[in-house]
Amino acid sequence: SRGINAEYGGAAVLGGSLLATAVSKEMIVLDADVLAGSILFACTYGLGKKLSPMVVDGLDKYTSNIETTMNEGKKVQIAAYEAAIAEEKAAIESLSLAGDIFDIKRELVQIELEAEYRRRVKSVHTEVKKRLDYQVELENAKKAFIRDHIVSWLEQEVIASITPEQEEANINQCIASLALLAPQ
Repeated sequence: SRGINAEYGGAAVLGGSLLATAVSKEMIVLDADVLAGSILFACTYGLGKKLSPMVVDGLDKYTSNIETTMNEGKKVQIAAYEAAIAEEKAAIESLSLAGDIFDIKRELVQIELEAEYRRRVKSVHTEVKKRLDYQVELENAKKAFIRDHIVSWLEQEVIASITPEQEEANINQCIASLALLAPQ
């Protein structure tokens, strides 16, 4: 409001007075190159002052877009890593249960082996019983055959050893015994 900004007032007065002193003492010679350089500096400074807010805003928007994109990618990566961690924890839990599953499977295999063993023992028992029954039947058949053969042979020998006189005597005695037994 006073013409010269209060912040830069003293510095501007000091700078201006030093510049005036340097020109009056011919420390700075004002020729075409110095004037061109100072005009170029003044234009560059002015353009910088006027254009810098727009450039800063544009760069800020660009960097915020990049930052937003990177944050979204970061969030996606974090979510993926958290899901992978959860899957690994579930895998660890399933591995801890795998010991129980292996024990159960081992017991089932033992039960199956025991059932197979009993089935085979029963099968062997049945087969051995069949063979023993066969042997008993074979021995019984041999004994019956031998008995029948001996009985038949004895009958033949006894019949062959009976003489006609003995047969006549036997018949007469039978008739006499029947006559005694017969009711009179």
